[in-house]
Amino acid sequence: MNFSFFLMDLLLDLNSNISLAIRSLGESLFNKNISFSELINTINTNMSISSSSINIFTIDGLIKGTLTLSLLSLVLSYSFRYIMIKVFILISPFAIFSLCLNNTSWFFKAWFRNIFSLLFIQNIVSIVLLILFSMDFSSDNLFTKFIYIGGIYVLIRANSFVREFIGGVSTNISQSVNNFSKLKL
Repeated sequence: MNFSFFLMDLLLDLNSNISLAIRSLGESLFNKNISFSELINTINTNMSISSSSINIFTIDGLIKGTLTLSLLSLVLSYSFRYIMIKVFILISPFAIFSLCLNNTSWFFKAWFRNIFSLLFIQNIVSIVLLILFSMDFSSDNLFTKFIYIGGIYVLIRANSFVREFIGGVSTNISQSVNNFSKLKL
């Protein structure tokens, strides 16, 4: 229990190094910074709407609106994920302490599955970003725009995939809203 924060530091460093290795591989192969900010800059550069007024009922307007709302959902989801990781780090001494008794060891198992799934999402996101930046989006056609939407959708659904594969807590904002709306007072 005394070394719980040290162990968490090692786990976070290991996960960060794996993610950094994936991103640096992409940077060396494609000469692009593999990050969310670069993805947003690339989308804004390649998805510019040529007219001075935005018509949301055109294909370009619908795609731009979909990407904007998806990126907002993605930012909210990953900020919630960051907060949840901090909470799980703070309760790590109690989780490790729960291993003292057989009756409470379930808490450690649930805690470990949740923290592992939240950290594993970072590696999935790095791989998806690597794949997105490996494609050439210099042409301004409709297929390119749908690839962007598909990539953002995969980034949003990465949490659900990991949760179904490993287990753990959900950080999807839309799913949390739906769960709260089903509660009856």
